[in-house]
Amino acid sequence: MSAKSGDWKAEQFERLWNGRSIKGDNPVKAAKFRQYMREHVRQKVPDIKSVSGGRERKEGGGVHMDENRFFTKEYCRKYWMGELQEEIREAESY
Repeated sequence: MSAKSGDWKAEQFERLWNGRSIKGDNPVKAAKFRQYMREHVRQKVPDIKSVSGGRERKEGGGVHMDENRFFTKEYCRKYWMGELQEEIREAESY
């Protein structure tokens, strides 16, 4: 991937994450894109629940702090740029 296409994808991600369009900022569009990205990241990250499942039961349920780190803007950006998929492939190959 060339630097120009990477820059374009990064700019596109920022624009979509913030809900910017020609007509101005759109918070609904931003929320939809963020949910879309978080859902895709949730499906890609291998077995988050199996790693923290025991701790979750002991602490009374809910989302554990370790799980929240996968749904940050940084992880969503990595997914959008294809970096997260590369990291997962490398981790699975060991």
